[in-house]
Amino acid sequence: MDQTGTTVYLVRHGTTDLNEKMCFQGSMDEPLNALGEAQGALLEDYFKDIPIDLAVTSPLCRARKTLDLLLGDRKGKIPEVVEPGITEIDGGEMEGRPFREANVIWPGFMDTFQKDPGVWPMPGGETGEEVYNRVSSAICKLVKAHPGKTLVMASHGFAIQTFLNYAAGIPADQMKEHTVDNVAVSKFTFEDNGKIVTDFVGDSHHLKDEMRRNYDWEDLAKLRPVLVWYPKCSTCRKARAFLDAQHQQYSLRHIVEEPLQPRELMTLMDRWDGESKRFFNTSGKLYREQNLKALVPEMDQRAMAKKLATDGMLVKRPLLIFTDKICIGFNEAKWRDALGLA
Repeated sequence: MDQTGTTVYLVRHGTTDLNEKMCFQGSMDEPLNALGEAQGALLEDYFKDIPIDLAVTSPLCRARKTLDLLLGDRKGKIPEVVEPGITEIDGGEMEGRPFREANVIWPGFMDTFQKDPGVWPMPGGETGEEVYNRVSSAICKLVKAHPGKTLVMASHGFAIQTFLNYAAGIPADQMKEHTVDNVAVSKFTFEDNGKIVTDFVGDSHHLKDEMRRNYDWEDLAKLRPVLVWYPKCSTCRKARAFLDAQHQQYSLRHIVEEPLQPRELMTLMDRWDGESKRFFNTSGKLYREQNLKALVPEMDQRAMAKKLATDGMLVKRPLLIFTDKICIGFNEAKWRDALGLA
C-alpha cells in the first residue's frame, strides 16, 4: 500500500565540545567537534535510500553542518531551507554554563527541566512553551507548503523534545522530558486528515558504540557548591586549598574569564543576608579608578548587578555559592559552618 501524507525526519545535530563538557548550549552557535562530524557522516548512509524533497536546517552552524554531512553527494541537488523556527531554546544567562553549576545558581533547574520542561523560564531567554509554539508552528507550516513530500530537518535536542510532545498531543505546560541522542533520527507522518503519526523516535542504530556518549544525569543533579575565584588572588588560592584539604566537591568558575551576569548577580544578592554593596571588591584598582566608593551608595540592586557584570575584577572574591546561601570572601570559620564541618 502506497504511503500518503507528508513525511518529516527530525535529526538532532552531532556532538559539540559544550555537549561533552555537559554545559547548557542553547542558542550559542557552537560548531561540531571531531566526534560530531564523525557522527554526522554516518547519516549519509542512513538516508541513502530515502528520497528527500526538501532539506531544512536551524540557522546554527552545528545543525547546518550536520545537514551537509547527511546530504553528502546530494548537497546542492536538493532544495535547502534555513528555518529559524526550529532553532534551539534561547537559554539566556544559563548558556555556556555547566549543568552542575546552573543547578546551584538557579535552584531546582535540573529537577524541573527534566520533570516539567515546559514550565522552566530561562533567565533572560525563552520558556519551554515559547519553544514548543515556534517549533510546532514552523514544522507545520513547512509541511503545509510541501504536501506529499519528504522533508529532513536538522534541529536540536530541546527543540525536538517539544515537537515530540506536540505530536503526541501533550500541551506545552505538561511536556514530558524526552532526550534523544546526538544524530538520532525521529520520523513523523502527517496524514491528509491532519493527524500526526509518530513512526519512531530517537533511532540511533547507526551510531557505533564508541561514538555514543552516556551522561550521568543523577550525578550532575547533585548539589555541589560553586567556587568563584581568580587564580592570581592569594586569598582565592587559600580558599581552594582549604576546600581540597577538607575533600569537598565543588564546581569552579573563573571570575574574569567567566564573569557573573546581571541576573545571576541579582539572584546571589537576594541569597546574601547582608547589603548588596558587599559584592564589590573595594580594595581593587578598578573600584578606585571608577570612583565607586562615591557611586555605589546611590545605586539600587539592579544597577549594582549591571556594574559588577562589566568586569569580574570588580567582584569581591572568592565567592562560595550554595543553593540557599553565599559566602563572600574567605573566612575559614564561616566556610566551615556553611559546609557543615565540625
